[in-house]
Amino acid sequence: MKVGLISPRGTERNQQNNIFFEIYKNLLPVVSFMIDDIEFIPNLGLLQIAAYLDDRFEVKYIDEDYIDISTAEPVIFDEDFDLVCISACNNQAFRAYEIADKYRELGKTVVMGGFHPSALPHEAKQHADAVVVGEGEDTFPVLVEDWLKGELKPFYYSSGDIDLTTIPMPRYDAIGNITRFNKMPVFATRGCPRFCDYCCIKTLYGPRYRKKNIQQVVDEINELKRLYPRPYPFITFGDENLLADHEWSKELVRALIDLNIRWECYCDMSVAEDDELLELLYQSNCTELLIGFESVIPETLKHNAPWKGKRVHEYAKAIEKIQSHGVGIMGLFIVGFDQDGPDVFDRLSEFIRETNLFDIDFAVLCPIPGTRVYDRLKADGRILTENWNKYTWLHVNYQPKQMTPRQVQEGLIRLFKEFSTMEMLEKRRKYFRNIYQRLAGENPPHFKFEQAYVKAQDKIIKPEKKDDLILKES
Repeated sequence: MKVGLISPRGTERNQQNNIFFEIYKNLLPVVSFMIDDIEFIPNLGLLQIAAYLDDRFEVKYIDEDYIDISTAEPVIFDEDFDLVCISACNNQAFRAYEIADKYRELGKTVVMGGFHPSALPHEAKQHADAVVVGEGEDTFPVLVEDWLKGELKPFYYSSGDIDLTTIPMPRYDAIGNITRFNKMPVFATRGCPRFCDYCCIKTLYGPRYRKKNIQQVVDEINELKRLYPRPYPFITFGDENLLADHEWSKELVRALIDLNIRWECYCDMSVAEDDELLELLYQSNCTELLIGFESVIPETLKHNAPWKGKRVHEYAKAIEKIQSHGVGIMGLFIVGFDQDGPDVFDRLSEFIRETNLFDIDFAVLCPIPGTRVYDRLKADGRILTENWNKYTWLHVNYQPKQMTPRQVQEGLIRLFKEFSTMEMLEKRRKYFRNIYQRLAGENPPHFKFEQAYVKAQDKIIKPEKKDDLILKES
């Protein structure tokens, strides 16, 4: 029996369906886009559930984001799948439904899961024979056996409390042409101990923060090194907050030191409180921590991310301390909260310039189904559209409280313009070269800015048509 694992193209990533051209076409004269900034990462959720398909099944993984649109239809539909498994986040939902509907017309069984179907399972069920709600490890094996017996149920609800130490390794070997991806995903924890109004993680994964054992993570990275030719792949941890447990994190990072990899992860600013952890991060070739600061306005954070709101006055000091240890921070920021007025863009710009962040990414508040923000805006009648193609963290799909949608959109464009110029990239490069030279001498071991930007002028993408214009995802 043949099983297809399909990740549909999304409006925010796929080059042939590129919202960046729609929104940011006026950025081209001033913004520098580097090849190094384009991330190609497979869908880890699909690879994880593939581990539950035994030798009875032939498995094929298809990632439509990396298929030219002119050849996508035959690649996806010229397969005689018996079971089609589709995973979708919000801006993939409509394309996921198109694929599901066509396969069902062909008489195939279609199951759906992922963030969007988990938040809106009854919507997804209109296009699928079954919907997995929440985690797949305790639901997908049951679903498969029910399907084989002809007893498929419409919904499979996870307990939300999977013991991660018992789950199998993802089927990285199911990826065809693995070198098309420049980053390979691993997860070591699930959940987050914080609770932010705009985040759907607790809805999907439940309230408890859980961890794999260290050897599981090491084995998975070694498997990726076996499958991926040298140079070894860059490892991106997809965990929501990998380093929340500092003692466990130090054990993990010690194990990574001997693996000879470069890696990054999402975490929160509490890492600044642990000098030993910071030193280990540098020794392990952690090049970047992606930290969601979200806002620099205390009132905004107080109402949307209380844990961060209590620490906003420590942001600058924490950034300086972390980066002084040779570990860069990508600061992640959201604009358009109810507490944000038109001055939010100036205040954010001033903060970023003063703190010398290693990298920055911006987003517009997005009312994702399954979050308290969505529920609140829906109740207030402020959701402007439920066209999921517009749920990208870049489109303004709701009515802001203190600004017009146009003000928020133009403010976002301004921030991208301001911090993506060659002048700003060069300023940050010089700042970090000084740090790395202090720590490691004249030849820093993992100087990302040197690798990415020292010859940036030679690597700038100069789009001649809209399909070539790519920015980093938010």
